[in-house]
Order: sequence, then structure tokens, then C-alpha cells
Amino acid sequence: MSGYVELKVPRSGLQVLLRAIEAKARRLELEITATLSRIRMFEEKYGMKSEEFLSRYMRGELGDREEYMEWYGELVFLEKARKELEELKKIAGTASPRIPGKG
Repeated sequence: MSGYVELKVPRSGLQVLLRAIEAKARRLELEITATLSRIRMFEEKYGMKSEEFLSRYMRGELGDREEYMEWYGELVFLEKARKELEELKKIAGTASPRIPGKG
């Protein structure tokens, strides 16, 4: 099995589908940029990189300060958003060459 699923979309709807994927990708890029900014704010405020924070937070060394929970949430969101963006780019990349008149 190749890991692909065939999706039948009318030719008239293919451009619409790709534009929707590209719009979602642009929104994710903006959200990732905003998330990175918030993460940098936490890193500067607490004087540690996110990798160190995450390690210490997961071991329970930092307590349950609300801002730590927010920082953790931003890091979780960032990881998920980056993965989703990567998948959207793969989808758009494999579909684009097959669009009539594109390529």
C-alpha cells in the first residue's frame, strides 16, 4: 500500500479545493508566527529556552503557574500546526501538477 487515498473531485472543483488548502496553509503560517512570538516572550521572561522549559515542566519541577500552562499549550499547538502545515503543503504539491493548464 502506497499510503495514498484517491479522492475524486470534479475538475471544476479542483481549483476551489486547492485554494481552500492554500488559504488554510496561509492561516496556519500566520498562527505559527504569532505562536513563535508568544513563545519568545515566555523564553525571555523566564530566561530559558523552550526545550529546557518543556523538559523541566514535564518532570514537574516548575509547578502549575498559569503562564507555564500557557507556554506548554503554545508549544503543543506549534508542533501540531507545523505538522498540519507540512501535510497541507504535501497535498497541494501533489495535486498542483495534475491541474489542467498548470505545470
